[in-house]
Amino acid sequence: MPLNRNLLGKVYDTAPTWTVEADATRAYAAATNTHNPWYVDTARQGGIIAPPIYGVVYQFLALGLPMFDTELGVNMLRLVHGEQDMRFLAPVHPGDVIRTTATVKAITDKTSGELLDIDLISTNQHGVKVAQTLTGVFIRGRTRGARKEEAPRQEEAPPSGKVVLETTVEVAKDQSLRYADASGDHNPIHKDPDMARAAGLPDIILHGMCGMAFLQNAVVDGLCGGDPTRLRRLRVRFAKPVLMGDVLTIKAFDTGTPGTLAAEVSNPAGVVLMSSGIAELG
Repeated sequence: MPLNRNLLGKVYDTAPTWTVEADATRAYAAATNTHNPWYVDTARQGGIIAPPIYGVVYQFLALGLPMFDTELGVNMLRLVHGEQDMRFLAPVHPGDVIRTTATVKAITDKTSGELLDIDLISTNQHGVKVAQTLTGVFIRGRTRGARKEEAPRQEEAPPSGKVVLETTVEVAKDQSLRYADASGDHNPIHKDPDMARAAGLPDIILHGMCGMAFLQNAVVDGLCGGDPTRLRRLRVRFAKPVLMGDVLTIKAFDTGTPGTLAAEVSNPAGVVLMSSGIAELG
């Protein structure tokens, strides 16, 4: 059944608050292969902060409210994470108490399913907005009649600017297991090979947000002097699955706009796994 368009604009504000804990943010950093002192050195002047991408953890419960709203009608068995666009508005510290609201932002017909955009806004105990995320999920299945009229999807053009950052990251054999524990995302396609194959995948795949965290780390370390507070926005489209053992090539490109970079992540065969990347720096 198609998603219920009557719920466009519905706000969900009943998610429990999330208390940020130092052990949890350090574990998340370790699970995404970063030892940046801003995240792990408790003796650092000013203390530690959570990695920017850690927003996916404290926003998780709020995201679940529309996803499991039977009135909206999301088929979780046919859902894949399509896009993530995160804006980092203020640092998040251990001890912060985060409240997140979710809003059904958009529902778009495609030839093979529907795109659902959920807007998430997180505020700390002082009333300061710390993050805003647009999460895009794709639900495979019949749509409302746009199948014949819609034009075939065009291949995305690769970024064309000068390469300002290029690095590689190897996905560890146990990467998805470690990330599941640190993030709380225990979807079996990331942990159980049989369940992954039953879903049509060759094996367990890496969480998209773990791959996005690798991109975050590369940008922060390579272009922000290690200072994560300079990363103001990160966006990607999850184009292809990442497998354990993959060696990822991360590239950032000059767009000609100061402070704005294009980015993509590919495998050794040149297949783009994360596309349409945008990183904005302050």
